[in-house]
Amino acid sequence: MIYLLSGLLTGGVLTAVCWPLFAADNSLESTILEETEWDLLQRRKEVMLGNIQDLDFEHKCGKLSDEDHRTLREEMAAEVGAVMDQIDQLETSQDLDALIRREVSSRKKQAAKTTTCPECDHTNVPNNKFCAECGAKL
Repeated sequence: MIYLLSGLLTGGVLTAVCWPLFAADNSLESTILEETEWDLLQRRKEVMLGNIQDLDFEHKCGKLSDEDHRTLREEMAAEVGAVMDQIDQLETSQDLDALIRREVSSRKKQAAKTTTCPECDHTNVPNNKFCAECGAKL
């Protein structure tokens, strides 16, 4: 009897300890942290544009000759152009993630518009129902 209880207790402890290792993580945090192809291309584009800025800075400091700067800049610009073409192709496809991103960005642009108070002409945040300056209803 004691062996049975200790075996059940050991099995329960092992299950409790090992469960997080084998359970699928479907939480919102794990979904947000997943990188899509679009995210990888955007990050690659940002890195390449930063490299071009560094190249221009080094040329201005006199570390690169005009010919080397021109050659390297053309190569880097061609790479950035290829990445941007891939991003455009991905965004124009019927990929649901791309459609969602476009919808979110358009809604953010709409939300970024400000509202002007008809009473005092104060610029307000679009979600305000009342003017932050005079209190009039928007």
